[in-house]
Amino acid sequence: MTAPFAHIGVLVDDLDEAIERWARLGLTFMEPKTVRVERLVENGTETAFDLRITFSYEGPPRWELLEAVGDGVYGAQHGEGLHHVAEVVEDPIPRMQELERAGFPMVAAQYRPDGSMIVGYLQPGDLNGIRLEVIGTQVDEAIEGWLTGEDVAP
Repeated sequence: MTAPFAHIGVLVDDLDEAIERWARLGLTFMEPKTVRVERLVENGTETAFDLRITFSYEGPPRWELLEAVGDGVYGAQHGEGLHHVAEVVEDPIPRMQELERAGFPMVAAQYRPDGSMIVGYLQPGDLNGIRLEVIGTQVDEAIEGWLTGEDVAP
């Protein structure tokens, strides 16, 4: 199987400063976007919060910079650096179920109000310290829309 990896996520303490730093590599980024996460389920707890992100125009894979928030999967306790590699699938739920059967439990997931999964995360320790993020094609299409200036919901 050849997985379609769409982006590489990097957790940062200060998004604006990180954009300037990464731009020195010749990368250009879309205007930072604040995404409302209405329902994140992690360790049996549901939370809602705002997540500030940006994506590089260069790619694929694109670079995603995401600003640390809270104390969960996006928390600063993880330290700055590689946060995830994003795999794109039609529907993340069957893929996450397949990965769980293979011994890789899901540790966090974002859901829409209708219960469909936006994104699922595996524990980074299970894959040599790299967290896999499984996103649906609808999310990947929304990201592509953001890069062209559209305000598309994932």
